[in-house]
Amino acid sequence: MSQEANSTSTDSETKNEVQVDPFLVKPSNHVSDGDYVLLLFADRRQIFAQALSSWRGRSPPLKINKRSYNTSNLIGLPYGTVLELDLKNGLIPLPDGEDVIPDQSLLKSLEPCDNDNRDLTDNNKSQKLTEEQLHQLRDDPSISGSAIVQTIIQNSTTFESKTSFSKAKYIKKKQIKYQLRCRLVKCTSSTICEALYLKDARKMMNLREDSLAQILSLSNISAGSKILCFDTACGIVTGACAQRMGGYGSIFSIYTGQAPCFIDLIARFNLSFVEHSSIKWLHSGQLFHDDINAKESGLDYDVIDRNRLVWPCSLQSHTQIYVEKMKDKNYRLEFMTKRASRFARKLTRPSSDEILQMLENKEKKCDSLILACSYDPTATLLSLLPYLETSCPFVVFYEYMEPLIECFREIQKQGLAINLRLTDTWMREYQILPNRTHPNMNMSQNGGFILTGVKLCPTFGKNEIDDEIVKNFRKKSGGKRGKKRQDGSNNSRGDGDKRRKRGKTATNNDEV
Repeated sequence: MSQEANSTSTDSETKNEVQVDPFLVKPSNHVSDGDYVLLLFADRRQIFAQALSSWRGRSPPLKINKRSYNTSNLIGLPYGTVLELDLKNGLIPLPDGEDVIPDQSLLKSLEPCDNDNRDLTDNNKSQKLTEEQLHQLRDDPSISGSAIVQTIIQNSTTFESKTSFSKAKYIKKKQIKYQLRCRLVKCTSSTICEALYLKDARKMMNLREDSLAQILSLSNISAGSKILCFDTACGIVTGACAQRMGGYGSIFSIYTGQAPCFIDLIARFNLSFVEHSSIKWLHSGQLFHDDINAKESGLDYDVIDRNRLVWPCSLQSHTQIYVEKMKDKNYRLEFMTKRASRFARKLTRPSSDEILQMLENKEKKCDSLILACSYDPTATLLSLLPYLETSCPFVVFYEYMEPLIECFREIQKQGLAINLRLTDTWMREYQILPNRTHPNMNMSQNGGFILTGVKLCPTFGKNEIDDEIVKNFRKKSGGKRGKKRQDGSNNSRGDGDKRRKRGKTATNNDEV
């Protein structure tokens, strides 16, 4: 009886595990195994890291100053934790209340003085320690960063002759360099975009985080939407849409080449299973092909291969021999788990032709169209507009303004959309410090340009007001702006003309 009770309890537990709705899984505020995190340093460096319990056979999950560090101690930490880098123990989590810039205990001991910097000269002779000695101190794992900073201050010949403000600035500079600290930040669309922009802005088409926010807002991204996205900005827009929709709806992401080239970057968003499954990859050749290269045969070989598979998939003879020779049970379990997940993806993943049929569904077209690609925006937008539903927005992002001006004029000329707007995003970052609040000295110049509009119906999408009605309305309201009214009530322009004539006659009389 006890064995039967145990078996029934285990069956109920497995059923409860299976019945968990993946849509109801809430994002955690703590780091989990396999999650990507972002480390923000005091010198504005931002480094990606992956929290792994074991990284045997993989690339190092974290590299700082050409050194590899273990990230297993990051698992379970809450986001926002401050870490200190130690050569011996790696990343050490600090208690609550610590900041990225170390506690300025040295600054508290400073007393106001009447010194000035008039006698200081920058001749590189004020430090007694040589460069080799500093390298030895940094490479010694037994010496902490605070001890190195204290040693540098003691060996400085000009430290005592500086002002209190210069001393504080000197200590802060040395702490940032030799006492490395970072903050554990969650990977979101904003933080990922900011980190990639600081690293290489041209690679992602100068797409700044404020521009990304405007794209998501203007395209009306929400749960349950059907979105068509052409993204060549490292996949930032695609990942941001999937994270914002939460797995509800579908995203048709167009890619070029043999496979999407930004799969690794989308993995840094830490998307859930349902958020990953909402992204449907679609090759550009299926949408922009000509009649010569059109697909002739109607056979879908991916569907044919998928129908041949039978679940559970039996092992082939050579695979079965390989599994039987495995001595380690954990390795065998890992191998079989990977094999089962691979065949599960084959059975559940739709083919490219099925994705194209989902996109071309006439009953429900796309709710939003987003273009953030390096190709010609005019030709690309005109080719993809038929897939967009009437009265739905489209957003075109480009790093230069001239191609968007041509696109603006062409759309306006053909009368395909209304509410066309071409905007330039601008952002200013401020330094907030006591008695030292001012804009940053180094700021980004441009965050790209955005063209937005609302699609009109190709059949009935015209202005319903006739030209004669517009003329009659203008006559009743007083005509166009700046013109004189018929009843003579608008005499401001006439009075201005009289004043100008008087001024001219006066100047002429003076010259005479």
